[in-house]
Amino acid sequence: MSLPERPGLMHALPLVDLLALVMLFPLLSTSLAPQAGVEVELPETDFRLQRVANPIVVSITGGVDPQFWVGKELVEEDDLLALVQKRAESWESGGAPAVLMRVDKSAQMHGVNVMLKLKSEGFRCLLAAKPIQ
Repeated sequence: MSLPERPGLMHALPLVDLLALVMLFPLLSTSLAPQAGVEVELPETDFRLQRVANPIVVSITGGVDPQFWVGKELVEEDDLLALVQKRAESWESGGAPAVLMRVDKSAQMHGVNVMLKLKSEGFRCLLAAKPIQ
């Protein structure tokens, strides 16, 4: 009995809820996107990776002819070290620059070779894996 006959904006409240959800989904979907934009099938492990702020992400895809990616940039295997060194120049987190290696299950030997090259240049290499289900 206390509401007026025409409550005005009371009918607009479901629309406000809908708009809030529409704005919330794009904000959450960016955190669910692949880390470097390259799809690889990671090996499983029960080890937890330490957190590193803004690592240089190197991805190696599987298959007969693996592709090498630094971030979202496709590179040749020979140019990979030079590009990682160039990105390490802007490293601000202290200590040795961290390289997060995302290596497909079928390309692990390529990943080991790249990791040995990076370790010899003084980089800290971290291997990404998915948890055992």
